[in-house]
Amino acid sequence: MDRKSKLAELRAKTDRQLVILLQSRLDDGLRSARASAEETRADAARTYSEALALLLTVRAATEAERRPLESKLARLRELLHARPVHAVARMQAACC
Repeated sequence: MDRKSKLAELRAKTDRQLVILLQSRLDDGLRSARASAEETRADAARTYSEALALLLTVRAATEAERRPLESKLARLRELLHARPVHAVARMQAACC
């Protein structure tokens, strides 16, 4: 039984560290997604993919920890799918 409790303790510690890492990476990704440079937007897209995969592995996160992460992830997805302002301006200039 001691071995199982040690493994559970280690898993809980790992999940806490993953939550902290996810918070930081999502904040970075949101900043990158707001930037107009294609390279930083590509970084944001990679961050989104990584964060989504990591969030699925975090089992011991509480609802209070998980909810803000999911919210940031959804906001990052929205920003990545929104057309950049300069792309819309180029399309309008080409049409008219």
